[in-house]
Amino acid sequence: LILGKLAFSFSPHSSHAIVNRESIQIVPDGIEAHDAVFMPSVETALSIAHDAHIRVGEKVAIFGQGLIGLLVTSILSLQRFAGTSGKHGTVSVFDTLPDRLAAASVMGASEALLPSEANEAGPFDAAIEISGNARALQSAIDSTVSGGRVIVGSWYGNTDVSLKLGIDFHRSHKTIKTSQVSEIPAELTGLWTKERRFGLTWEMVKQIRPSRLITRRASLEQAQKAYEALDKGRE
Repeated sequence: LILGKLAFSFSPHSSHAIVNRESIQIVPDGIEAHDAVFMPSVETALSIAHDAHIRVGEKVAIFGQGLIGLLVTSILSLQRFAGTSGKHGTVSVFDTLPDRLAAASVMGASEALLPSEANEAGPFDAAIEISGNARALQSAIDSTVSGGRVIVGSWYGNTDVSLKLGIDFHRSHKTIKTSQVSEIPAELTGLWTKERRFGLTWEMVKQIRPSRLITRRASLEQAQKAYEALDKGRE
């Protein structure tokens, strides 16, 4: 029986929804509704972390500290090796907005910097780009060490992206890989299922408590104004 229990479903934003019973996930005990709504975003962040294959002691850069970027920062910070020298296992994040950089520090980033500081902070073994900005993707490529990897979590849609992939990139043996949450990556299908990842995602939701990132609450009727505020950079 699920009547009266807190439940989650992948459904459009609405006050009510009719869904199949099989699509409902019962929210685990200890997770409030305001944290549970972040479940898809936390799963996306977890998928990006899996695609990045971060090894113990590697230096990681994350370009973009919107919601997904902050959640990736938190997940990688939870598993990072806290070396005494500060040279190993670091998670360096980059964004142009001071509020986001401050939030990244709270979420566990080793350092939160402006994009102009990327070259000085690097080079990095792996760089994750979640900004939706081609300039940030270029910075991620440029600040990654030869033989390193760049994970593209951004969705550029139909936007053309121009990158400088000249002789330095050609000789660098860097890998650029896309990350997408809809399916388990091919190389992990023998180990992971969507159900297993859902289970870990709920544990991450409980530990991260992403509702602490909420800056303002709006009703469904106020959604249009809220989206306009986001679009204009007021939130």
